[in-house]
Amino acid sequence: MKKTEQQKQILFLTPRLPFPIIGGDKLKAYYTIKHLAEKHKVTLVSFFQGDQNKRDSYVEEIRKLGVEVFVIPLYPVKAAISIIPRLLKAPLEILYYTQKKYRKIVDELLKERDFDIAFSFFMRSAEYIKSADLKKVLMCEDCRTLYQKRSWENSTNFVQKIVRKWEYNRLKVYEPEIVNHFDVVTLVTNDDINEMRKQNPAPCYKLLTNGADISKFFPLENKDWTQRTILFAGKLDVWANVLMTKKIVGEIFPIIKAKVPDAKLQIVGANPPKSLLMLRDKDIQVVANVPDMLPYLQQANLFLHPHSGGSGIQNKLLEAMAAGCPVVTTKTGNQGIEAKNNEEVLLANDSAELAERAIEILSSEDFARKIASNARQLIERKHSWEIIFSQIDDIIQNL
Repeated sequence: MKKTEQQKQILFLTPRLPFPIIGGDKLKAYYTIKHLAEKHKVTLVSFFQGDQNKRDSYVEEIRKLGVEVFVIPLYPVKAAISIIPRLLKAPLEILYYTQKKYRKIVDELLKERDFDIAFSFFMRSAEYIKSADLKKVLMCEDCRTLYQKRSWENSTNFVQKIVRKWEYNRLKVYEPEIVNHFDVVTLVTNDDINEMRKQNPAPCYKLLTNGADISKFFPLENKDWTQRTILFAGKLDVWANVLMTKKIVGEIFPIIKAKVPDAKLQIVGANPPKSLLMLRDKDIQVVANVPDMLPYLQQANLFLHPHSGGSGIQNKLLEAMAAGCPVVTTKTGNQGIEAKNNEEVLLANDSAELAERAIEILSSEDFARKIASNARQLIERKHSWEIIFSQIDDIIQNL
């Protein structure tokens, strides 16, 4: 394909291969790459860790988008060991994804090809192009210093608390410096932008929020609102999701059951650890590695999300709202979505309030329908992928 005047040569770096589309980071990267490849020539460089036998089939799905792909296998044990001699140089999450083979491929591509723009998805891939002489976009997504600060403060596990405090101290130094090397730095919420500006006001920060596929995630026309089904979903091997699940089961669901005896809880997601599988009983269902989340979102009476830390935006809530599932969450869970309390979402401050808000939804079909309908309209207005793509195009045009 001959390059046109409008068409750009784009180098796109990710720390994880954006397929299969499981998890918010893969979701955003996949849809961004898909959109860019419709107009431009895209070269993707990415790590792949996991079952190496599946790597080629996953890479082929990316190539179907018209993208040239370079993949470097990443072995967790080797990557972790490689951190040790560099321990004081950068945050752990940066060191883990900074490997010689990846750097060699990126350096060769930059030497051989005349790229117009380079995208670094997450700070974890920023090291490879920070000194490159071309237009560069760093898709930070969230303020990592804020994320680790909240995670450290909210963690009750001793080891997690020590590690996250270490990361927080390293990120306080690293994050404000790395953004200086990029022409544009994007984040998914204004809260994250404000935190980044406190650390370093100089860079050009842009809001590039996340989207939901409104053609894929849609409400059922004849939904049964009498089922009393409460849903929590996500990557269940992620520590934050484990904590939220245990809070729901241990603190919130018992309060709901006392007022709504026929309530049921579904915990759905990838790779649940044994500690979550052991929570199953007659009223609690744990469903692992489902091929499609849509039926669970469409059929549930509410999505319960006791978010208490972190930063960025909750993609699972965008998809739930698009699918017509009322959301009960916290102020930080609503960060970046900016849904109106009692109109598009129900907000609470603690476990007791979350339970009471869930009971409101389960007790009134009319109220549940109103929240679900308003939430869907919000996603259509502010969080469809088409809106996100328009923001990406504006960034490229301005560069």
